[in-house]
Amino acid sequence: MNKYSAFFAAYNASVRRGNPLSKEEMISDFTNGNTTSLKDLSWHEVQELTRKLNYTSGNTQLPPKYNTLEDRMRKGIIAIFHRMDRTPKDAIAWAEKQGVKGNKRKFNDYSTQELYVLIGVAEIILSDWQKGIRNRMETIGDLNINKNS
Repeated sequence: MNKYSAFFAAYNASVRRGNPLSKEEMISDFTNGNTTSLKDLSWHEVQELTRKLNYTSGNTQLPPKYNTLEDRMRKGIIAIFHRMDRTPKDAIAWAEKQGVKGNKRKFNDYSTQELYVLIGVAEIILSDWQKGIRNRMETIGDLNINKNS
């Protein structure tokens, strides 16, 4: 899906409702004349501009906010995997394969309660990973002591 598709849907809806401004004019007004290109805007700025377009075009279905409890919990799982030098893709694949009480879902479809369980399991995995590193470091230290003796 195009990262600007929500913007263009909102813009086209506003044009159908009588918005006389071009896309470039809308962006220029939004940025106080700093730019006329969507590519120059951050992701958050594009989201805010889209919300404003939806609001002014009379669309009552605004894009969802991306700071829900569930979203923060998913980011927490990704952060735990990041501490183990793993990618967000690895975290998502793990969560979808892991499941909760036999229920496997897409990463974004887990409920709050299921995400709590997944966070707990991910923290255990992180703890085990850290213990493994400590054990390997102690083994290397023991080898160096024996080597110097």
